[in-house]
Amino acid sequence: MEIRRLQKIKGGSFTLSLPRRWVEKGRLKSGEQIAVSEEEDGSLRLYPITEAFEKPLEVTLKLEDYPDLRALEYCIGTYYIQGSNKISIVSKDIIPAEHKKRLKLLRMELPGIEVAEEEANKLGFQVLIDPAIFSLESLIEKTSSFSLHLQEDAVRSILERNFQLAAEVMERSKEALRHYRITIRQIALASLSRSIAKKVGVRNCQECITFALIARDLNRLVYHSSSIARHFLTLEHKKGIDREILDMLKDMSKVAHEMQGKAVQAFLKKDVKLAIITMGKMDTIRGKEKVLLVKVREKIEDVDTGIILGMIARDLRRIAGYAVAMADDAMNRVLTPVSHLPIV
Repeated sequence: MEIRRLQKIKGGSFTLSLPRRWVEKGRLKSGEQIAVSEEEDGSLRLYPITEAFEKPLEVTLKLEDYPDLRALEYCIGTYYIQGSNKISIVSKDIIPAEHKKRLKLLRMELPGIEVAEEEANKLGFQVLIDPAIFSLESLIEKTSSFSLHLQEDAVRSILERNFQLAAEVMERSKEALRHYRITIRQIALASLSRSIAKKVGVRNCQECITFALIARDLNRLVYHSSSIARHFLTLEHKKGIDREILDMLKDMSKVAHEMQGKAVQAFLKKDVKLAIITMGKMDTIRGKEKVLLVKVREKIEDVDTGIILGMIARDLRRIAGYAVAMADDAMNRVLTPVSHLPIV
């Protein structure tokens, strides 16, 4: 830490000299703009508004380092999530056409990424999305809406014995993974750049963490809704499910669905009371699951059907559990200690 003396100049303004080492490191010149933002604790943050500090993040991957193409695909996805704007794959030799074709399919999984450059021994991707377009709150809200509809349709497929709908739910869940990836990418960019953080609606590092937590929890909700549909598809050639058990599943899903919606609203509205109410409903879900499992043992003769219904009930309980986790994320977003700099 360096101590600098505040100087008063004509007109009532104040000036403060900047460390020469910091100026030279940033290659700054007289007259260049410096952004000043006030942190929650009262401190000031300075950062230059120059191309050097806004330089896109780029990475180059050598095909020879990835004998397994799946590993290369995974690395490309990870670099995308971590904020890379340009990802190039190069090779000493010609990149096989089937490799290029497979890698280009990543455009379906990574929102905003396109092929920007292609040669015999090179394939370059570039992300064309402006981070400022998507605020993190809007992404969380959209993903939550997606997840809620997914759960509704997964359970409706069981109630209506609609296996086509169950299959569609599983296919639709893949889109949710795209939502998750762009959300985590925005969070990563916000953590790297204060200017981007302000554009996407993040106040500080603590809040950045809570956004990452709720994005992860929402992704798990989508997984369990998809799991409900997947389990139900295995019952296609089994007898119909007893109406009383269907009603109990519907009732359990209704509570879990309500918890999920309220948990996200608690996070977005920074509502501690709503978060606490959501947490308090977990015992209700556990009780309903217990009663349902007893009824399954009483009425379902087929062992496989009984096991599958137990798994579906478990998925609903886990959806409720992740709703509690999101309510906890809301609490952590709101209940943060505020430090105050001493007035000298």
